[in-house]
Amino acid sequence: MMIRRFVLSVGVIVVAVFAYMMMQPEKITIIDNGVKIEHDTQADSVIEVLAEAGITIDEADYVTPALSADIPPERVIHIERAQTVSLQIGYGQMETIDTRERTVGDVLLRYGVSVREGDDVYPSVRTPITSGMTIRYQPVVALDLIIGDDATKVYTMASTVEEALREARIEISDKDTVVPALTAEVRDGMTITVNMSRDVVQYENRLIPFEIIEEEDATLAAGTTEVSQVGVPGLERTRYALTVENGTITNRTETDVEMVQTVRPQIIKVGTKVATEREAEFEAAEAPTETVDSTSPFREEAEIKIEETPRADDVLDFTSAKQLLVEATAYTNNAEDTVTYDGRVLTRSGYDVTDTILYEGMRIIAVDPAVIPLGTRVYIEGFGMAIALDTGSAIKGNIIDIMMDTKEEAVTFGRKPLTIWVIPKQEEKEGTDNA
Repeated sequence: MMIRRFVLSVGVIVVAVFAYMMMQPEKITIIDNGVKIEHDTQADSVIEVLAEAGITIDEADYVTPALSADIPPERVIHIERAQTVSLQIGYGQMETIDTRERTVGDVLLRYGVSVREGDDVYPSVRTPITSGMTIRYQPVVALDLIIGDDATKVYTMASTVEEALREARIEISDKDTVVPALTAEVRDGMTITVNMSRDVVQYENRLIPFEIIEEEDATLAAGTTEVSQVGVPGLERTRYALTVENGTITNRTETDVEMVQTVRPQIIKVGTKVATEREAEFEAAEAPTETVDSTSPFREEAEIKIEETPRADDVLDFTSAKQLLVEATAYTNNAEDTVTYDGRVLTRSGYDVTDTILYEGMRIIAVDPAVIPLGTRVYIEGFGMAIALDTGSAIKGNIIDIMMDTKEEAVTFGRKPLTIWVIPKQEEKEGTDNA
């Protein structure tokens, strides 16, 4: 009997202890947006625990387990709070959104934006989200830009066609045609076509041949000639108005003709004086013997031979004159500037310039024979007629060296661009035609 009572008493005590233990609160951990909170509770569900702890949940917040779920075995509740931010994508309206994403890049991905290299994102994609921040995303767009026959792919963040062209440094005039219109909004993959039209002024120069006039002179020995006036070709300048579309001339209209340089004839004195027998013998004795040809003024010491001696009465082919833009320098007939033989100053073609810088009244120039053959006449704008009779180690390509009277003149001249015309002989053209 005593044993039965003892067993009943023990049972009552166990039940009482168990009931007591069930009524004791237990600890649960709440992690609210990264902040750890410990709470003692007897509640059975998540929503009851949060209510006891005085934690308010907004509609955009995310709770795990769900609010209606029982307390999990690990007794941990996670709350991810939504942050309110402003978001602008492209040139759209600024929107206010609630997001639980951790970084700017996560927010953009949530809204279907995959950031590419070159896109403009502010703040950067790795920036943590904070409440109240503003996110701006401007994607670059790929455009096909066609100007005339040239096509180029460009990347831009411009909002309109006009801004895209400005970024590409394309200047548009009132005469240009742009498709689509300058005010059109830019779209990815868009093709912009520009037909450019420009009004251009063009000048064309033409040499007018000079006349060769021969005048008899009784003071000169028969068979000899002397240039008393060097001929100067006329220079006619024609002005044209051009319309250029996409680099192609579509219209060319002559608007003006100006005579820049008037023609001046070349006057050659022809000797008619007949020498007496004694004078003839004296002249024969004094005649130079060092030249290869007694009629040639070029010395046998020439480094470069001229095939045919240029003469004052040569007929020049002005219609075949070749216009060149050259760099001009200057030198003198001083011994240190040229070649000397036995005290004489010679050009490399063998012409004696000891006491002169002229040949048949024309100024002597040094040239590159590969560009201007030796012996060729050259008209230099602003200088007149010249003749190529010299060369130089520094004279290569479109460079000429003009012989001056003094060192001071050469230094003052310096180095400058000049327009010249290379004028062949008439016979040279005919020979080419026959070939």
